[in-house]
Amino acid sequence: MIGIILAGGSGVRFWPWSRESLPKQLLKISGENTLIQETLKRLLPIIPIENIWVVTNEKHAFKTRDQLKHLGFDPQNLLAEPVGKNTAPAIALAAEWFKDRKDEVLAIFPADHIIKDPESLHTALKQGEAIAAQGYLVTLGIRPARPETGYGYIKSGASLTDFAFQVERFIEKPDLSTAKKFMEAGDYYWNGGIFLWQVATIRAELQRHLPDIFNGLDGINSHLIDSGGHRPYRVLDTQGQEIYESLPSISIDYGIMEKSDKVAVVPTSMQWSDVGCWNAIEEISVSDAQGNILSPNVFQLDCSGSIIKCDGRMIAALGLKDLIVIDTPDALLVCPKDRAQEVKQLVELIKTHDRKETKTHTTVDKPWGSYTVLEQKDGYLLKRIDVLPGERLSLQSHQHRSEHWVVTAGRAEVQCDDKTFILEANQATFIPKGSRHRLSNVGDTLLVLIETQIGDILDENDITRYNDLYGRAQA
Repeated sequence: MIGIILAGGSGVRFWPWSRESLPKQLLKISGENTLIQETLKRLLPIIPIENIWVVTNEKHAFKTRDQLKHLGFDPQNLLAEPVGKNTAPAIALAAEWFKDRKDEVLAIFPADHIIKDPESLHTALKQGEAIAAQGYLVTLGIRPARPETGYGYIKSGASLTDFAFQVERFIEKPDLSTAKKFMEAGDYYWNGGIFLWQVATIRAELQRHLPDIFNGLDGINSHLIDSGGHRPYRVLDTQGQEIYESLPSISIDYGIMEKSDKVAVVPTSMQWSDVGCWNAIEEISVSDAQGNILSPNVFQLDCSGSIIKCDGRMIAALGLKDLIVIDTPDALLVCPKDRAQEVKQLVELIKTHDRKETKTHTTVDKPWGSYTVLEQKDGYLLKRIDVLPGERLSLQSHQHRSEHWVVTAGRAEVQCDDKTFILEANQATFIPKGSRHRLSNVGDTLLVLIETQIGDILDENDITRYNDLYGRAQA
């Protein structure tokens, strides 16, 4: 069995925690691990690490790679899409990569779900593998724990074995009355987005139902190249990017599963959540006596049934009932719990005003570490820059700004035009506008630097890279 983790989602309903630059699967929603780390870990008892692959968006690839490296994941097993095209093209890309292993079973997993009892998943996967080997497209159906209007459903049909059935039909998210009837009927299951099929089977179904994608990706393997730099993963070259960008955007559910006559369901009672919106926190967290789920820095009086989370500053709440309050350094969400699914529409509204808060946090992860915007006013921008030991920023220049650097911890090597020198803690330097410069951490501890940018344009677009460890140089 080959495991394919799909990690290209945006998790927009989990805003403001989830942003375009740091989507839900890369966040620690529950516990000490991120969702994608938990996904990989739960597969290891049943799929060898060398047989686990990840498909993700190129802009998240380095962060995905870095989060998985301590689990033994080989970055060469990471396929980076140039743009997100929904699940069908991502799955088709993986199927094309393994086309010479036509009898192998591919098991497809979302990267951002939570399963509390992985043993139940392992049992269902073994059952699903047996059915997939017979030429079926297999989906795992989760037995409903409650009437749920936020999930799609699968209606089972004729029995194939004592643990698998043909799929009679797929149903979109129902209203509450219909969801209650589904639960009473006993042959309707939540669609958890976990699939199994042989390489040859899915390729044949892609050719039949999505020929534009199948034909478009024919020969795409020759365009998958190393990303370059430290710990390279696989990216598409320029021609491959153009091919992929031309593909239609469609889900595997709409494109294949709802059209094929070879679909089977393996029911399972595993404790599963897609963590689709803020209400899902209640399924995976411990509440207080009043039904509240609170961050440690929240103080409440007479609140009930509320989810109140903060990332830094204290929240004091009085008399709230059934509300969601999510605070981050640059954005605050307040909404009724029964409208949590509508956060997506709210974010779309914010995007029409071109607000950066939908794209990035104040702290932005980079291949070399991270930076945090501390303050930005007319004419200047103040950042904290953290560089990991042994890492270095690109050799770069700026047309519209100069920079002042002050080292507060660690040991920095600074290259500025034809000069190279060391800065220790409590030492500073000036980087003139237009100079070619580079910052490196040559110490054994984290390098922390305060950067003050001064200029008429102060954004990440004003960077020309000449040399880069991470394959981002453009000049």
